[in-house]
Order: sequence, then structure tokens, then C-alpha cells
Amino acid sequence: MKTIYLAGPEVFLPNALETLSKAKNLCESYGYRTFTPFDGEVMDEEGLSKAKKIFQENVKLIEQSDIVIANCNPFRGACIDDGTAFEIGYAYAKGKLVYGYVNDKRTLPELVSSRILTKQHVSGYAIDEDGYLLNEDFGNSINLMLEFSILNSGGSLVLGDLESVLKQLR
Repeated sequence: MKTIYLAGPEVFLPNALETLSKAKNLCESYGYRTFTPFDGEVMDEEGLSKAKKIFQENVKLIEQSDIVIANCNPFRGACIDDGTAFEIGYAYAKGKLVYGYVNDKRTLPELVSSRILTKQHVSGYAIDEDGYLLNEDFGNSINLMLEFSILNSGGSLVLGDLESVLKQLR
């Protein structure tokens, strides 16, 4: 039985356990053994010790998985969750099959401009409030390093949700 690791910012939802349990059940209904970030064995540690243990356990779960499916929707801003970005890169480096899903496939500059304040710059590109140009107009919907990690792993970035990815995997 193939195994899936679910990456994404769902761990930060108020109903995270319920949400990830439903996602896990959905994957299992498609015939996959499924891990979520909550499946690691994190003891009663606190602070950085707990954070380190969560990191170690999530890495271990990715290593035990055949496939990583990542929620690539914007999180706390205009771009993908940092932890999810790491998990995609780590899975790619380990030779795992990686899929991502988004609910909006506009280009990255369009997505960023719709979520944060930008203005036109003399370069012809938009610029954000922090002074960074939106000059990544290659047609990708997420950071190119992440999108090509997904594509080069043999996976794809799917418009839809977790179930949309599972249907592709059939």
C-alpha cells in the first residue's frame, strides 16, 4: 500500500485535528496509508525542544511516505506556508513524488497583487510595500522553485483540492 504525507497549513486551524482526520480518511478511502503532521510522536516537551521534535517527526514521516500532497494555497499573506514549502523541497530532494493543489491558478504576480498592496514601478513591474519587485512573471502560480520541485518529481500542481489530486493519482 502506497503512503501519503499531507503537507499544508491546516495544522494552524482551530479545528486542525478534525480537518486533518477528514483528509486522512479521504486518502484512505482511495487506498492510501496516510500521515499528517500530527502523526509524529511528540512528547510533553515545550518551547524549542518541542519545535525540534515536531521537525524531526515530520521529516521522518515524509521519509516514510511515497507521495507528498501539499496544500499550496496562500497562507498568512500572498504565498505558500513556509513549513509546507520546506516539506515540498525536502520531499523533492528525497526523490518523493510530490503533488500540490491550489484553488486559484492565476500567475504569481496577479495573486500577490490581489492580496497585498502594490504599486507600479519604473521597471514596469509592480512593487510591494517592502520594496520588492513582482518580476516573477513566468506563468507559474506559486514560487518557481516549488512549482518545479513538484513538476520535476513527476507530480503536478492541480487546480482544486485534495480530492482533485487523489483522482489524478488513480
